Amino acid sequence: MTPSVRDILTCAIRVLSTPPNSDAGPEYAASRAGITAALVGMAAGEGEVAAGAAIAENAAIRALFAEALQYNVALDTHLDHELAPAAEGFDADLAVPALDADNAALRRLLIRLHEAVEKAGDHALEHKILALYVKMAEGRRL
Repeated sequence: MTPSVRDILTCAIRVLSTPPNSDAGPEYAASRAGITAALVGMAAGEGEVAAGAAIAENAAIRALFAEALQYNVALDTHLDHELAPAAEGFDADLAVPALDADNAALRRLLIRLHEAVEKAGDHALEHKILALYVKMAEGRRL
C-alpha cells in the first residue's frame, strides 16, 4: 500500500488531536510529535510533486505501450486490444486521486505486458520495461 498525502495528513490529525496515554512518559510524547512532524514534512514534499510525477509516469507508461505495439511481440490478442487504447489515452482529470487511479490501472497493464514479454523472450523490450521501472522509482523518491 502506498498511502496518499491525504492519508498521511489524516493520520497526523488523529495523532495530534488524541492526547497520549497518561501512563506514557514525556519521551513517548516527544517521539510521537517528532515522527508526526517528519511524516507531515514528507507529505508536504510529496504534495508539491505528486501531480507532476503521476502525469510524467503515466505518459512514460503510455509511450512504452505504443512502442510495444510496434515490436509485434507474440502477445496474446486480448493484451494487444488493451495496449492500443491505453497507449492513446491521456490524463483527463488532473486531480491527484484521479491521476493515481489512472496510474494504478496503467501499472497493472504494464505488469501484464512485462509477463507477456518475458514469456515471449523479447529481451530488448524487457530491458525497456525494466528501465521504465527504474525511472518510475526514481521519480517517486522522496
